[in-house]
Amino acid sequence: MFVLLFISVEIASQRNKLQIFTLSDGLPSLSINDIIQDEIGYLWLATDKGLVRFDGNQFKHFNLHSSSKANALFYKNDALFIGYNHGLFIKKEHEITSLGKEKVIKIVSIDNKIICCTTQGIFEFKEGYLQPLPISTQIDFSIINDVLFAENSIYIATNRALWNIDQLVKPTRINKVLEDNSVSLLLEKNKIIVATSKNGIKIITNLKVERSINSEVKTTSIKKIDTELWVITNGNGIEVYNLNDFSFQKKINKYNSLISNEINTVFKDNQNNIWIASKKEGLYKYTNSDFNSNKHSNRKKKGIKPTIFIANISVNYKSISSLNTSNLLLKPTENNISFSYKTVDLSNPKNIKYRYKLKGNFSPWSKNNNVKFANLNEGNYTFVVQSKKGLQLSEEKYFSFSIDTPIYKKPWFLILSFAFILLLFALLIDVTIRKIKKKNQQEVKKLQLENHLLTLEQKALQLQMNPHFIFNVLNGIKALGNSGKIIELNKTISQFSLLLRSVLNNSRLEEISLKDEIESLKNYLELEKQMSSKTFEYFIETSLNNIDSEEILIPPMLIQPFIENSIKHGIQLNSKEGKITISFEVKHQFLQCRISDNGIGIHQSKKQKENESHHSVALKVTKERIKNLSKKSSFLIEETNNKGKTSGTKVSFKIPLKTDY
Repeated sequence: MFVLLFISVEIASQRNKLQIFTLSDGLPSLSINDIIQDEIGYLWLATDKGLVRFDGNQFKHFNLHSSSKANALFYKNDALFIGYNHGLFIKKEHEITSLGKEKVIKIVSIDNKIICCTTQGIFEFKEGYLQPLPISTQIDFSIINDVLFAENSIYIATNRALWNIDQLVKPTRINKVLEDNSVSLLLEKNKIIVATSKNGIKIITNLKVERSINSEVKTTSIKKIDTELWVITNGNGIEVYNLNDFSFQKKINKYNSLISNEINTVFKDNQNNIWIASKKEGLYKYTNSDFNSNKHSNRKKKGIKPTIFIANISVNYKSISSLNTSNLLLKPTENNISFSYKTVDLSNPKNIKYRYKLKGNFSPWSKNNNVKFANLNEGNYTFVVQSKKGLQLSEEKYFSFSIDTPIYKKPWFLILSFAFILLLFALLIDVTIRKIKKKNQQEVKKLQLENHLLTLEQKALQLQMNPHFIFNVLNGIKALGNSGKIIELNKTISQFSLLLRSVLNNSRLEEISLKDEIESLKNYLELEKQMSSKTFEYFIETSLNNIDSEEILIPPMLIQPFIENSIKHGIQLNSKEGKITISFEVKHQFLQCRISDNGIGIHQSKKQKENESHHSVALKVTKERIKNLSKKSSFLIEETNNKGKTSGTKVSFKIPLKTDY
């Protein structure tokens, strides 16, 4: 009764220390086939549903191969090798490589070579490829369960026998050591420990079976944990033996610790935790002292120094692809950088604290494992982070990076900018000087033009009233008085006075209305009709596009010289009755003027003028006035023809339309 009570208490004590992880904890599968730990501290699991990683707090599933069972794991040089039912996968940082299609049972390292044991023979991972090794046709095997290098030779455990060869490729010595289904191999003090599927454990020395252990037990694998041999049986839990004398130590099964006897493998991590992978019940976790029967070795070990690593670096909120850059050079705009870091602790993950520094002193210890730095200035930086577990501190982890100087702060840019500013300043001075010169030239031209116009105006005023015309009018008035024609006399005096008054008034103005100009022309023409020896008629026509003639402005006495020329050199020299037509038309923002007569024409008129000493200075001055009014002004004198004969002269010119509104 006392013994049964003691056993029950012992079992309860063991199970209270047991921690079981199942589907509810995040495992994708309850069937775990292999366990391994990387240098960071992550625990990797090969399950029936693929690869799983455990950090002591949560499980992360990596779906490298859909619906494929992961059988074996191996870690070397930052690369994780995963053996699946359909080939080998290699995971390194963020890169995944898939090789072959064979079922991989186990992955081992022999003489720095990575060897894959598969259902189709032995393969070597070499130069990024999975290459089959042509060992020998003498070896009768189809499934390779394990490979071991020992005593300068190689042991190959197959589903039919245990073989010993001197080298993997083209062996010269081949020995069949054991004719049995060998499933797992272990080297201990020059002894080869072989686990068979039906006949227990065999101890091999010098290619001969030295000893058998529990030959009735069916085993699936063997593991060395400290000074003990852990034998994983097929349906009977775990048996533990002393490696020195192979004496039995204890059993670990459903009667004292486990929930089920269906076990695949065991593993001891770097914190002395024992992990047991079951076939159907998930993952068990124990501390090493829970199973250690050697009381002398059950001393409290010194705390293990934690290991810290930088998990991710983000620049401007984008993760950079590689963390192996010794000195990262960033652009000036890439000045927002964040770090996430981690220490994996499979025993007590919530007990880890961190501190960091970028410049200056370390931050206070905190459980926060990420930090962000915003709007960093240009310069060289070194990020330092450290973790601690209890009193144990990790080594400091460093990451250096540089933020480039903005282009506008670089010396060459400053020099070029200064030179550019000087050049720009010089150009501005040059442009300013050119503008001043151009403005002065324009002012000079303007003054010259104004002086020229003033001169023309003075000449025009001097020539407005031809002395000969005035003399004729006065003589005519005298003649009318002598003849007693009082009515004609009064009319002539009235018209002459109106003409003189308009000439005097207009001489003080730069512009007059078209209406006033037309009235002056009428008075002038009426006087010319009375004084002229030649009878003529005149017509004044307007087409002003609905603009009142009083609103249109025109220089004074601009038309009169052309009318005088038509009368004197055109009509008076013609035998038929004279006719003068004057028209004003507004068109396309211009005032177009036409003076046409039925005189002798231009050519005949020029011949007559050649015999005269007097030339029409007024006509020449008026032409220049029109030309100087605007660059767009135009002037044309042409003969008119009727049935091939000269019928008169037409003067046409246009000036910019100007109104008083």
